[in-house]
Amino acid sequence: MEPILLTDREEYQFVTDRGFCPLLDYKRFTMDIRLRVEIQRELFGYCVFGRGNIPQANERFFRWIWEHKPHQCEETLRPLSSYSAVYCSHILTRGSRPEMAHDPRNINILCFEMHNRWENGDRKNMRIYPGNVKVIELLKKEYQILKL
Repeated sequence: MEPILLTDREEYQFVTDRGFCPLLDYKRFTMDIRLRVEIQRELFGYCVFGRGNIPQANERFFRWIWEHKPHQCEETLRPLSSYSAVYCSHILTRGSRPEMAHDPRNINILCFEMHNRWENGDRKNMRIYPGNVKVIELLKKEYQILKL
């Protein structure tokens, strides 16, 4: 089944009012990248280096992620008991892709050990790696449109 394309605010509001989360659910919904970025900036703040209050925007973003994703490590599937920003692991780092820093699709919920492994270890042998490769391709393709 092809994902439903959301092109404007009314469509976005329609699906969110019915309990869907199109910012996260990229398998069921696709969004025009300009609409996505606009909504992300409204929800979390402007996060490109040198603009806005980045620590506050990050905190809003990480809390939103915690509220909208299951509280378990995506690698080990073990439950995580309480909120910590450390559990929010960027697939593509904020340093390399600041324009994607507050895109919910760019986050895995990982325990501290698996977060470190993703950042510094052998990613290719992680269970989440194949899915993350697909997310990376999707993010790069969509954000490239903004540069045209």
